[in-house]
This record gives sequence, structure tokens and C-alpha cells, in this order.
Amino acid sequence: MSKTFTKVFIEDTLPFLELRYSNSNAHYKKHFHDTFSIGINKEGRSIYENSSKFYPLDKNMLSIINPLEVHSCNSCSDVLNIYYMLYLDTRWCMNIQKLINCEIEEFVKIPVHILEDKDFYIEFLNLCEFIFQDNSILDKEDETIKFFLKFFSLYLENKEIETIDKRFKEILLYLDENFKKNISLDELSKKFDLNSFYIIRLFKSQINLTPHSYLLNVRINKSKEYLKNGYSIVDTALECGFFDQSHFHKNFLKIVATTPNEYKVNFVQ
Repeated sequence: MSKTFTKVFIEDTLPFLELRYSNSNAHYKKHFHDTFSIGINKEGRSIYENSSKFYPLDKNMLSIINPLEVHSCNSCSDVLNIYYMLYLDTRWCMNIQKLINCEIEEFVKIPVHILEDKDFYIEFLNLCEFIFQDNSILDKEDETIKFFLKFFSLYLENKEIETIDKRFKEILLYLDENFKKNISLDELSKKFDLNSFYIIRLFKSQINLTPHSYLLNVRINKSKEYLKNGYSIVDTALECGFFDQSHFHKNFLKIVATTPNEYKVNFVQ
């Protein structure tokens, strides 16, 4: 039998999030959390109970647990389950929901206990693995925001504010001029004296990108200029604010659909 393990991701700069990665066939008593929680089985099968209703939890299924819902989730066999469980601060979730529906004033409970959807299962699995991997904190925050904007949109009516704010152009200019820096939402919030979720709303309404995604796009566009001017891939990564060559490679491939080396060899004349 494989040895059991438990890994927990917590980070002071992402205080709204705790992620557990574990394998176990231990049986838990019914309990509740004051967080909003989502879990999946990477391997194995469970019986998931929530509010006195029972569900089989298998691959391509997400268990959804609203705050204070009494639940349990236990393995069906002696085989060790391998699973991810993500716990999110309810106020953070409410602020993400408010980006979708401007009328929301408190967290809206999700009306289902199970989401059976292969695409969302894969996206959530990828998010969990991304959080545990050696990626930047800003990237982890951004990927979490993007996933939950998509997830909560499944259950909320879209009512966005038509936001027009002259400071949006000022923020764009600041990011354009300081693209080499790792600029967090908190830094933008303090510099422009704006709520960080208001800044996300501005970007979502104007260009449908998060501020961090916009900054990455600026960096990639700048990197193409550096490559065209004969800079090496290593120097280009450093000049454009990526913390290493791997970080540059992954983001270049995502946005340009080719690697920096392929771009340099095949497209740069």
C-alpha cells in the first residue's frame, strides 16, 4: 500500500486561499467549514454527502461546498484516494461574484453540490497543480481569479456596470512604463487609491483581461521587439521582467502560440 501524504499550500500574500493535496482512505465525520470549498478526486472514488444527500464522486466531477454546509467525503474502498481540496475566503468569493453581477452584496451560495463537467474538472485540476508548482505568486493569483470568474458565471446572471473611469488609462500607462516590475493588484490599489476588485472590474469591462494578464501581454509584445533586435532569449527574458527563462517560455507560448526560439529562428528576419 502506498504511503499517505498531505501537502498544504498557504501563502501570506494570498490570504484568501488554502489548497490541500492528499491521499487517504480515512473516513471523516460530518463537519462544516466557514469557507467556500471545491474538491476533486485525482485518483479513486468517494461517497460525498452534503446536507443529507449522497453523491458518488469520481473523475470529471467537482464537489461544491458552501459555507456552513454539513458534509463528509469518504473513500469507497481500501484504495487510497488522491484528491485536491481548495478552501476560499467567502468575502473574496463574493467580490469575484460582484464582478459578474454588480447587484450582489453578499456571497451567493451555489445551488448544486456536484458539477459533472470534464472541461471544468480538467481546468480545476490544472489550477491546483499550477498553484503547487514553482510559478510566481502573481500568476497563481491571476489563474485563480480567472477560473472562479468562469466558475461563478455558471450560476449568476451577468449584470456588469458600464464602468468608465479616466484612471483606467492612467493605470494602463503605468503598466506600459513599468512592465519590467512585478506589479501586484495590491500595489495598483495603493498607488491609484482604488479597491483592487474595482481595478479588476475596470479591466474586465474595458478589455476583458485581468491587470496581470494585460501586463504579461505587454511583456510578450516587448519581448518580440527584443528578439527582433538580436537579443538572446535569456537576455530578453530578463529585460522583459520574467523571473527566469522557463517563465518567459511558458507565457510566450501561451500568447504567441510558438516558442521564443521558434519565433526567433522562423519569424525574425
